[in-house]
Amino acid sequence: MGKAVGRLPLEAIRFFDAAGRHQSFAKAARELGVTRGAVAHRVRTLERYLETEMFERQPHGLALTEHGQTFLVEVQNTLSTLDRSAERFRVGSEARVLRLVAVEAFAEMWLMPRLAAFRSAHPEIVIKFETSLSDHHEVDPARREFDVWIAFVGSVPPTVQSEVLFEETLVPVCSPAFLESRERPERPSDLHEWPLLYDLAWDDYWAYWFASREVGASDMSRASGYRLYSMMIQAAVEGMGVALGHSMLIVPYLNRGTLMELFKPPVAAPARYFLVIAPGSGEKPEARVFRDWLRAEARKSSAHGKPAAMPAS
Repeated sequence: MGKAVGRLPLEAIRFFDAAGRHQSFAKAARELGVTRGAVAHRVRTLERYLETEMFERQPHGLALTEHGQTFLVEVQNTLSTLDRSAERFRVGSEARVLRLVAVEAFAEMWLMPRLAAFRSAHPEIVIKFETSLSDHHEVDPARREFDVWIAFVGSVPPTVQSEVLFEETLVPVCSPAFLESRERPERPSDLHEWPLLYDLAWDDYWAYWFASREVGASDMSRASGYRLYSMMIQAAVEGMGVALGHSMLIVPYLNRGTLMELFKPPVAAPARYFLVIAPGSGEKPEARVFRDWLRAEARKSSAHGKPAAMPAS
């Protein structure tokens, strides 16, 4: 490439950021409201300035080069910092806002009963809390604004800072009264004849559990599905069938005796809880404080190899 001259073409940074996130000039163009050619031109201008290629041009799309991947992380960190600085000047206050996203089941059944303690310890932090029904799609800073995202996924993209918060396991559970009305199942295949309950967001988890037990999948056309994980668990408590419990979330029900486990030990889930920090948010004091608090709560819950009981409601 030609010798770089002049100043960094700042107008090309947003174009590169969009193209890097989408791995596509066309998708970046739709996001920015310009033509595909305009995006390609700005990216080429940036590449000439940096004297290195940011993308491998492939027949069916783009792929970031090693340099492109590294530069994208730096760009996203810088843009996130600028956005937050602009927001502080715009609102004319120094309010410390934490933008929090968490997968809905975890948010409702594990995080919310603990969040009041965090708020009491840090009243200066304003929490903007959203939930995601499930995280089957990858965690993507382009999809929504956040500082901290607690995701339940198999992996997270390398462009964001992340760590495993919890491992998760799956175990069938039912109410004591429901179990008393039947003979206790001896083999996993016995559950094929039982009414099963499932969460619509994880409708393939029963098949995964049966496969992990080396048993063919059950006929789920007769099973009952629920929009919320908490609704499914409540249905099991009410004796409506057998639910596939997430071990981290059902501890209080097991402790109270309203649910009983079947077929121990639990099976490792195909996803884990990740603590994800958005590009540029790692330097926010409120994000660091929340991350440290969440790590401490996770250690308490994982003590002695099993989750601790959730505070009583």
